[in-house]
Amino acid sequence: MIFARESVEASMIVAIILSYLRQIGRRDLTFMVWTGTVIALVSDAAIGTFVWENIHRYRGTRLQIGFEGTTYFAAAVMLTAMSFWMKKQSQHLKYHIQHDVARSLTRSSRWTLALLSGVTVGREGLETTIFVLALSFRTAPAQLLTGAVLGIATGLSLSYWMYHLGRRIPLRTFFSIFGVLLLLFADALISDGVEDYQALHWIPWGRRVLWHSGRYLRESGALGDLLHTFIGYAQSPTLLQVVLYLGLLAPGIYLFLKPWGHQTAKP
Repeated sequence: MIFARESVEASMIVAIILSYLRQIGRRDLTFMVWTGTVIALVSDAAIGTFVWENIHRYRGTRLQIGFEGTTYFAAAVMLTAMSFWMKKQSQHLKYHIQHDVARSLTRSSRWTLALLSGVTVGREGLETTIFVLALSFRTAPAQLLTGAVLGIATGLSLSYWMYHLGRRIPLRTFFSIFGVLLLLFADALISDGVEDYQALHWIPWGRRVLWHSGRYLRESGALGDLLHTFIGYAQSPTLLQVVLYLGLLAPGIYLFLKPWGHQTAKP
């Protein structure tokens, strides 16, 4: 789900830029767009690999558990903020990107366009890197690889759909559906972060376990692991985990789905 959303967003941005260049007859700048995109992806991969290699040296230690919990919280905050931001921007996303491209073309340096595409795609890649680090602590490598392949395939397919076929994609509907799913996932990450912090006694309160459902649905089983990853299922949740999960999820989804007042028309 994470790979699908980020891949769709990044590829969609590149597709909008390329479509606009084709529209104004500046296909000669296509190479600069791809140059910036490739540099951004390589940089994100290098950062992710560096952090991965260093933090996994301390697997099982308090440092690793603390980093894991902090990564969960950071990823949850980014997911939530990103979902609300995209809901606000989805209606006029194409216009804003085209405006940035047009402004870049007024400058003498062709590298300005490469910088624009690189920064835009690089931001999505950096977000994905943080999410992958959070997922890597609780997801098997094979599952991560499968998710990456499916997500990238989805993103490239939609990019092709937009650029070559010229069809309109209902961005608001798409990001609304993904937004609700990602809010569920963000709550699951917060629950895991609380679990790690409580294990380290960094959060000393709310540690009473409310129930044990392991005999009915084990967290280590296939279904239990799937539910744990996507909606935060825990076979022995603590009081604080349950309170935060319900206290953040319900108002979060309500605010996300609630209409945000009057939106001005696109210039």
